[in-house]
Amino acid sequence: MRRLSTFALTFLLLGCAKPALARAGTSAPAASVPSVPRTDVLTVEAMVDLEYVADVALSPDGKTVAYVLRVPPDAMDGPAGMRSAIWVVPTKPSGAAGKGHGGRSFTTPSASSSSPRWSPDGKRIGFLSRRPGTSHTQVYAVPIDGGEAEPLTNAPANVHEFEWSPDGKRLAFIADQQPTAKESDDRKAGRDWVESDVQGTMHRLWVMDLRTEEAQPISPRGLHVSHLAWSPDSKRLALQASERADVDATMMYSRLYTIDVKGDAKGDTAQPQPLCETAGKLSHMAWSPDGSQLAFLGAADLHDPTAGVLHVVSTAGGTPGARARALTMDYEGTGQWIDWVAKDTVLMLANEGTRTTLHRVGTDGARKALGDTGPVCFSFDANASGSVAACAGERADHPRELYAGPLPLGGGKLRRVTHHNPGLDAVRLGDRSIARWKAADGVEIEGVLTKPVGYEAGKRYPLALLVHGGPEGISLDGWNTRSGYPTQLLATRGYVVLEPNYRGSSGRGVAFGKSDQGDLGGKEFEDVLAGIDHLVAEGLVDPERVGMAGWSYGGYFSGLAATKHSKRFRAAVVSAAITNWISFTGTSEIEHENSLVHWTLWPYDEPTLAWERSPMAHTTGSTTATLVVHGMDDTRVPPEQAKELYRALRHAGTKTEIVLYPREGHGLRERAHQIDFAARLCEWLDEHVKG
Repeated sequence: MRRLSTFALTFLLLGCAKPALARAGTSAPAASVPSVPRTDVLTVEAMVDLEYVADVALSPDGKTVAYVLRVPPDAMDGPAGMRSAIWVVPTKPSGAAGKGHGGRSFTTPSASSSSPRWSPDGKRIGFLSRRPGTSHTQVYAVPIDGGEAEPLTNAPANVHEFEWSPDGKRLAFIADQQPTAKESDDRKAGRDWVESDVQGTMHRLWVMDLRTEEAQPISPRGLHVSHLAWSPDSKRLALQASERADVDATMMYSRLYTIDVKGDAKGDTAQPQPLCETAGKLSHMAWSPDGSQLAFLGAADLHDPTAGVLHVVSTAGGTPGARARALTMDYEGTGQWIDWVAKDTVLMLANEGTRTTLHRVGTDGARKALGDTGPVCFSFDANASGSVAACAGERADHPRELYAGPLPLGGGKLRRVTHHNPGLDAVRLGDRSIARWKAADGVEIEGVLTKPVGYEAGKRYPLALLVHGGPEGISLDGWNTRSGYPTQLLATRGYVVLEPNYRGSSGRGVAFGKSDQGDLGGKEFEDVLAGIDHLVAEGLVDPERVGMAGWSYGGYFSGLAATKHSKRFRAAVVSAAITNWISFTGTSEIEHENSLVHWTLWPYDEPTLAWERSPMAHTTGSTTATLVVHGMDDTRVPPEQAKELYRALRHAGTKTEIVLYPREGHGLRERAHQIDFAARLCEWLDEHVKG
């Protein structure tokens, strides 16, 4: 997303030193945050090199947490993205504050590891990794009391997900489906033509007997398995699966199944049985403690853009056309994670507005709010009773760290356990608040507002709008600064930054999430314009110095800012954006998802409307300086979308440049590319908004 130029290097003044990479056996940083004068300036490299906690997993006894620490690659690694290592930390401090928490890393970043899962007896941690000398990602396990990690699986293809059976006797995992002998022979002979417009590798479910180390595929070849969950008695598995392996099918047409697993070493099974009728997107699922019910997060219907409604269904099966009961259909929030905390009670983490909240939901539909989680929580986990939890939590002044502790239902709160970016404590940051305003039709809209570092009351500042994608994405009140959305970097450079949650965003329930359907680029964009007018009326920003940037659907907004609404914007950075709804529909991997949950029509059927809402239709007369950015391997939004807009703007005489990043998909993974894009974005806005 950026160019690695002389500017990008010389701009990095007064930066935080890059933290040393974690090594196996080293102590986890303490959570105690020292009082340090904030005098340093945030730089591009310091921002890109921040470390992040992810994939938290609470031990069975609730006393320890395993998590993934994502760290930047070394500058000499060449084209490389973040690496990951497994860390283990007690949920309670082992000594005085600031003296450490007795944690240590169990793997090194040199061979990235992810998805930690505790064995049921708490003696081992399983994880996914591809070690040197191996060709596929496998499941490894490391003893919690010390020792080397050893492979558990020897699958003939990459493993994507796994779970220990509750009785500790088996391991279920999902791996790429291997070609048949005929398919292999055909490929070798060059008979490798593709008779389809969609692509994807089928995934099969395997079950491994941990005593004999024998593993067998147990799902049919014609079923693409994406997620799994063991029943409490270890006799069945719940699956999410689709008939095709492409992105559209997995996202929009997956169904819930159960499958019986017999007790012999071969893992013989019955055929997967459909559990209930579902429509649209699916997300997290969990068995009730007695195995009689399955809770899952799913869409309200086929046209719901999110999978945020809590459903419950009996696992008895055997009823054709059975449907689950939706328990939170009218809740003005979006479920993100669930688990059972009693026979008839589910704990739910949700996005609500710009925060994350916890709720207890009974199978009768009764819902009790437990309050704000404190930090904005991701990758949540809780013990069986719901009394202790852990999450990767972030706040306005730091990225995701490990938080753990007793939940509000026990009268406690989550507290910060780790402190992986100590250099950030000395960096000056812009103040954060939540802005609210009324749209033209009276709908209340909100967004995350960041003031410039060194803000002076009464002074008008240039405005940078950073618009999230989706459109069902969301801007939360956490650490929103990253390479694609460098919020605090812009605050350091004297901008007011607004991240609007326009209609269609998640976090406010089904009705709000659907309120932009069939009107893409219409009232939802007017929500953003009303936000600008609000900040102008407040005396905070200069209406003549406004720029916009965003990725994916946020890039689409930036494309509209550069064309249809050019008079309101001096500059735009259009990244991985839809610029022509008709050609996008014909080339994207999410033709069905986009048409069903956003347009609620196929652009082919309404070409006049689809074209009018495309930035490509409004390039003539554009005066907005526009930087067009795209990953060259993007399959979600093909890079031809960027070329179309760039060439049309160039033809119109608009100030425009294009940057294409090799090896990158729908976002930037490689460190050098991230540094280049963040520097380039700031330079573009400085030149064309401030200038």
